[in-house]
Amino acid sequence: MLPHPIQNLINQFSKLPLVGPRQAARFVFHLIKQPKIELEEFAKAILDVSKNLKKCSLCFRITESSDICSICKDSRRDKTIICIIEKDTDIKAVERTSRYKGLYHILGGNEIKDLGQESLKELHLKELMARIEDNKEIKEIIIATSATTTGDTLALYISRLLKSINLPTDRQNIKITRLGRGLSTGSELEYMDEETLSQAFLARK
Repeated sequence: MLPHPIQNLINQFSKLPLVGPRQAARFVFHLIKQPKIELEEFAKAILDVSKNLKKCSLCFRITESSDICSICKDSRRDKTIICIIEKDTDIKAVERTSRYKGLYHILGGNEIKDLGQESLKELHLKELMARIEDNKEIKEIIIATSATTTGDTLALYISRLLKSINLPTDRQNIKITRLGRGLSTGSELEYMDEETLSQAFLARK
């Protein structure tokens, strides 16, 4: 029987994606061998994440500087395009390609089992609709969900939702595009190499 503090920390590590109890235990026993100063720095880093981070009020990207993230504030970004992605880590993958210079909208995840209100209300879809209605500059919306069954289902739902927005006549020509199918079926955006993702953006339709 392990001491309670050790077992409790193992349980916490086990909650991380792709981390099972055995790997979690290895993490914990590695940590307890470290000098006290190292453990305090590790604990401080975790607390800093909890205390000092917030979400951008426009795109919902995680930020620490202000209510508006650096991308949304950047005057050099193309304000006429919004790329809809599932999670923060997808931004890093897209930015590596240097092919996209527009804005983003983060849904907040793709763990959706059905299209009922309970599963959809956790995504930032209502905010997306309001953002499109309020921003008269938008000319294109790119749906960049992963090439998985869930991502495809979500993309189809979002596409239908976007087409249902009641915009003025002079704004009804907004393009709704999806990434080209150079993405391998079953792959998530954040794990795509730069060349494949670049080609997917170029081939969007």
